[in-house]
Amino acid sequence: MTSLARNNQKTSLSITGMRCASCAGRIEKALLKVAGVKEAQVNFATGQATVTGSASRNALEAAVKALGYGVEKEQPVLLTPGRRLLLAAVLTAPVFVIAMLMLEFPYSCYVQLTLTTVVVFGAGSEFFTGALRLLRSLRANMDTLVAMGSGSAYVYSTLGLIGCGEQLYFETASMIVTLVLLGRYLEARARAQTTRAIEKLASLAPPTATCLRDGKEVVVRASELQLRDRVIIRPGDRIPADGTVIEGQTTINESMLTGESVPVEKGLGDQVQAGTINNNGNIVFEVDKLGEDTTLAHIVRLVREAQSSKAPAERLADRVAGIFVPFVLAIAGVTTAAWLYLGYPLPLALSASTAVLLVACPCALGLATPTAVTVGVGRAAEMGILIRNAQSLEDASRLDILIFDKTGTITRGQPSITDFYNISDMPEDEVLSIIASVERPSEHPFARPIVEYAVARNASIRAVTDFEAISGEGITASLNGLNVIIGGERMLRDKGIDMAAFNSKVTGMKKAGKSLVFAAVNGRIVSVFALQDIPKEKAGKAIEEIKALGIEPLMLTGDNEDTAREIAAKVGIQRFKAYMRPADKVAELRQEKDKGKRVGMVGDGINDAPVLAAADVSFAIGTGTDIAIETSQITLVKGDIKKAAEAVALSRRTMKIIKQNLFWAFSYNIVAIPLAAMGLMNPMIAAGCMAFSSVLVVFNSLRLKGYQPAFETVNNAPTRRSLKCCNLNKSNTNIYARR
Repeated sequence: MTSLARNNQKTSLSITGMRCASCAGRIEKALLKVAGVKEAQVNFATGQATVTGSASRNALEAAVKALGYGVEKEQPVLLTPGRRLLLAAVLTAPVFVIAMLMLEFPYSCYVQLTLTTVVVFGAGSEFFTGALRLLRSLRANMDTLVAMGSGSAYVYSTLGLIGCGEQLYFETASMIVTLVLLGRYLEARARAQTTRAIEKLASLAPPTATCLRDGKEVVVRASELQLRDRVIIRPGDRIPADGTVIEGQTTINESMLTGESVPVEKGLGDQVQAGTINNNGNIVFEVDKLGEDTTLAHIVRLVREAQSSKAPAERLADRVAGIFVPFVLAIAGVTTAAWLYLGYPLPLALSASTAVLLVACPCALGLATPTAVTVGVGRAAEMGILIRNAQSLEDASRLDILIFDKTGTITRGQPSITDFYNISDMPEDEVLSIIASVERPSEHPFARPIVEYAVARNASIRAVTDFEAISGEGITASLNGLNVIIGGERMLRDKGIDMAAFNSKVTGMKKAGKSLVFAAVNGRIVSVFALQDIPKEKAGKAIEEIKALGIEPLMLTGDNEDTAREIAAKVGIQRFKAYMRPADKVAELRQEKDKGKRVGMVGDGINDAPVLAAADVSFAIGTGTDIAIETSQITLVKGDIKKAAEAVALSRRTMKIIKQNLFWAFSYNIVAIPLAAMGLMNPMIAAGCMAFSSVLVVFNSLRLKGYQPAFETVNNAPTRRSLKCCNLNKSNTNIYARR
């Protein structure tokens, strides 16, 4: 591993013992102090910490354990709360009945004392151990509030029993513990559901695979597969690894990765992904990627990292949670003193202060944002949308303009050649051979159809030297002493090549909306290709949905004005700009941002990477190049730009849920704490309110699990006359701006 990779390696920790957002903040600060740590984020909702840097796992675990928290491979979410709750509920019931019905029988008070002792210090032992652990370092958290609330009721009642006092509050102490445990149990169950989507994804890969080894079928563990193994897939089988089909034909259900329910046809040379399901054919594929390198593993990793990240909206809640418990302790102390100062008896003063301790709920603040982010990111993954982090999720909800590249984004990126002209003295097959040889290393969408066109006419492919792809311009190379330039009209003119020979032919092809590729050899123009691409099937619907969200679509393309106008008209885009180089696209994006607009970018090519990086939110087409996907903040797995509208809609719904959660968490504490301090809330009721306030936040977040975007129909399809175009250079045609 290189030093750069080591400094940016990510380590995930599963942390146990966190009770509220202040715990997460405390752990975060401790991890940041470990040598080699660049960034640390702790998600209270999922119990996960993600650390970036060169620090070893042992050092990180030691820092967490030094604070009194645990680190486990798998966190038991439900087992402990469930057992403790059952014990507390069974023993609290008779204590509550005796107290409420004022049943008198021999030793009834001692029965309450005995049962309450087991409830408070048995089932509720985690509150006291947690509080004492933090007390050693003069810190406090939610455990401190519960321990003080239930402990004060228990101690006061025990002293009253010994001193023959008339008022006992054993039922209060036991009910406090039982209600808090009930709240934590329900919260744990709800929080487990927030990560259900990622657990479902992670379990898609099958445990075994059938391989062909030495001519025989052998069933092996999926973990024992090796690169280049040949795997047999029959109807109904799940694909165990990524690979290339080498035999047979079938249809594959890829909905678990892409969100699209329509099966995809697969045949010789096609790629298959781990976790997808074979429908009705038999195929054999050769393994290309295994384990953590598969598309499925990459998706799971991205989703987990996104769920552990923090949204900007969470910062305020974190700051409040950091001082919340000390603030509540201070209010409880002031409450006790005030009641005693006003002449009220000690039991009433303790009841009011205990209610203050118990009704306060930092948990709701800590869960408000991360639970919504976790569910939202998981739901996005189910829809075929990969969101890199919570920041991207929040930024996507605020977009004003969404910029689209043309080729491969709005159009299919599979252009076909309609015209070819050779005006050189060389035979046509020689010209095609030269052009195809130079185009073969290119990744531009036009390269493949040109090479296929030449090969279909028996042109030979030869090795070239000094190959160079000039972003937004074209390509150059040398072939047997020939200097070859292939690109748009602008590039050839910039190279000083005379284009007059093609002027008459070019005009007609431009008006037909065709894209033009010119070739020159040793400084002389030799040929031109005319290509035509068509919009993707759902492109028009995608643009309509973008408009329905109140976002303005803008198409930027390096193609000529006529072609850009033709495509824009077909999909309903009213504003576009032609003849755009990559630097021009970046400049246009920044110009819109300077106007105060929040700008997103959807693209798939290498030259889109700078624009994607400059955008407030970048959407990469999943079928595009790796560099575009790595640069983006949101990846549309199947390349369907309709998913961009769905991503924005989901982000807006998630932010709405977050705002609802924060409103509830803040308003609840603002209202409940004064009511408790004024004696208007019984400690048992306070404990119940506290327990269910955090549960309410989690269940509100879970509403995102079944979210389906709905868009209002926009009946304002643009006419050709309404189209607006700003040309940077009308005299030049440059379709190679995507290189």
